[in-house]
Amino acid sequence: MDSTASEFQQTETGCNFCDQAKQTLQEVEKEKIKLEKYVQQIKQDGKGKKYDCIIGMSGGVDSSTLLHHACALGLRPLCFSVDNGWQDPRADENIMRMVETLKVPFYRHTIDLKKFRELQFAYLKAGLINAEVPTDHILLATTMDMARKYKIKWILSGGNVATESIMPASWSYPARDLVNMKAVYRWATGKKLKGLPTCSLVKWNWLKWAKGLKTLYLLDFLEYNREESIKMLAKKYGYQSYGEKHGESIFTKWYQNFYLFEKYGIDKRKPHLSSMIVSGQLKREDALKTLLEAPVYPLLGVEQQVMAATKRKHEDFPHDNYEILAKIVKLCR
Repeated sequence: MDSTASEFQQTETGCNFCDQAKQTLQEVEKEKIKLEKYVQQIKQDGKGKKYDCIIGMSGGVDSSTLLHHACALGLRPLCFSVDNGWQDPRADENIMRMVETLKVPFYRHTIDLKKFRELQFAYLKAGLINAEVPTDHILLATTMDMARKYKIKWILSGGNVATESIMPASWSYPARDLVNMKAVYRWATGKKLKGLPTCSLVKWNWLKWAKGLKTLYLLDFLEYNREESIKMLAKKYGYQSYGEKHGESIFTKWYQNFYLFEKYGIDKRKPHLSSMIVSGQLKREDALKTLLEAPVYPLLGVEQQVMAATKRKHEDFPHDNYEILAKIVKLCR
C-alpha cells in the first residue's frame, strides 16, 4: 500500500492499513471456536424448511470454496447467480460443475439487460468511482428477495479477511445507497429507475432487525488459503482459475484494470496483494514483481469515451437521510 490511497499513513510497524488488517485477523482468529455453534444455529433455524441458508455464486474462488465447505458441514444451501450479461463462460461452467457434483439446488436469476446496461452507462457517464454499484446492489437486492421468499434466515457470504482485509474507503462507494443510485440514473437518462431488483436501506434494516436475517462469513472461520483452495477445487470439481481476483466477470476485470487504473490511478491489486501478504499467503517481493506489470483488461470499445467523461464527486448526488433511518432501525429493534 502507498499514498495513492488518501488514507495511507506510515507507522513504526509499516502502515495503518496493515496494522488494522493484522488486528482484524487476530480478532477473527479468536472467533473460529464459534464455528460449530453457528452451524448448529443455521440448522436449527432451517428445521422444517427446504433450505437453511442461501449462497450467491459468481464462479470465483471465494464463493466456490464457500459452497464446498457449506456442504461439507452438512448445510442445505439454495444457490443462485445473477445473470448480468458479463459472466466469463468459464465462471458458468465452474458453477454448474459444482452444483451438479454436490447436488444442490441452483437458480439463475435473469434481469432486464437493457435496463441494466442503461444503469451501468449512467455510472460511466457520471464518472463516479464505483461503477460496480449496479452489479453489487442488484446482487444484494436479489439475495434479500430470495431469502425472504424461501423464509431463509442465513446468508452465507464469500467475503473474507484472508484476502480482503485491506481496502481504502476512498476507492469505492457503498452499493446499498439506493437513493444515490436512482439519482445517478435519473441524471443520466432523465427517467425513473424501474424494472430492476433494488433494496432500500430501510428494507435492508427491516429484514435484518425485524425479520432476523443474518449473514455469516464462513471462510473467516476456516483456514482459508486462496491458492490451496484453487488446487482443491480443480481436483474435486474441475475448477478453472482466472489467475486474479474477480476475473470471473468481464466488466469487473475491465472496471478494476482499466477504469480505476487508467482514469483514477487506482491499482486494486495493491490492497488484494497486501491482504494476502498480511495473512501469510504471499511474499512481499512476489507482490512487487506483479505490480511491475500494468494490469491487463479486455477492450470494450468505450475506453476513449470513458476517459473523456466528466468526473463527478459523490456529493453531486443526494444520499439517504441517515438520521431518519437511524430512528426506523431503533423502532425495528
